[in-house]
Amino acid sequence: MCSPAIIEQVKKRISRRNALAALGGAGAAVSTGCLPASVSPKKTVRPSPKKKRWSSKPVEQVSFSRVVDLSHTLHPDFPAWFEAGKEVTTRGKRTFVPPAVVEVKPVFEWEHDKVNLNQVTYWEHVGTHMDAPAHFSEGSTVDEIPVEDLVLPLVVIDIKERAAKDPLALLNIEDVRSWEDEHGPIPERACVAMNSGWAKHVETPKFKSLDKKGKHRQPAFHIDAVEYLMEEREVVALGVDTFSFDNQHSPGSDVHYRWLGDERWGIENLNNLDDVPTKGATIVVGQPSVKGGSGGPNRTMALV
Repeated sequence: MCSPAIIEQVKKRISRRNALAALGGAGAAVSTGCLPASVSPKKTVRPSPKKKRWSSKPVEQVSFSRVVDLSHTLHPDFPAWFEAGKEVTTRGKRTFVPPAVVEVKPVFEWEHDKVNLNQVTYWEHVGTHMDAPAHFSEGSTVDEIPVEDLVLPLVVIDIKERAAKDPLALLNIEDVRSWEDEHGPIPERACVAMNSGWAKHVETPKFKSLDKKGKHRQPAFHIDAVEYLMEEREVVALGVDTFSFDNQHSPGSDVHYRWLGDERWGIENLNNLDDVPTKGATIVVGQPSVKGGSGGPNRTMALV
């Protein structure tokens, strides 16, 4: 999920396309360090609402013996970037008081009406949810994403060991290379998910891992790994078992702007990634088709 303070921010970016071109061959030497504290921007990114550059096509054939629920149950106390009722000030100096992340109000009740009907309200980017391109660009809204793009080969890259030692660990190019050395190239039109082990902390303070300034810490993707997945592999979606694709190493939300601005999408707050294989499963995203939506909670599952 993206901090409300970031939504209004207009950032400048620098292209890494040329730097990553040299990474196409196996065994390329890659730096695994964190993002630099600052980068001199060259141009303002204003993503156009372009459609996908790849051909949308359904998965040819899927066979499975079990289904794994990759979603958390959404409830009012689910961890979020904000606290209900606590005033938030954005970087644009706008203040507001967030409501509960989700609220269920009875309209009809069985006791009185012999039927149950609720009014449900929630923030789009809470719980296990999609980030559509429109979340950080002028791209597609949730209802405009082709349904065949919600059924994809699932790749799971494990960084649990490093994340256990560092709440700001990053999935980097070396992790992708290591995965491909063992399993072969990432399949076309895949969803690449980071398994940091963070989902097991969802009911504890460690899920937010607040620093001394009260800022969230959680593992995320390194922008260079994301550039590689975009430029060298036909990856449709990213997945994380944390709040966000970005963390404090990319305070400008580099991954969000780059990935979603290229008409791709992702899933945040995934669950149960230990219960699926690193390769061979199929992810199915049951995303409500809300006209104009920039994302939203969903039921995501893996067919194994």
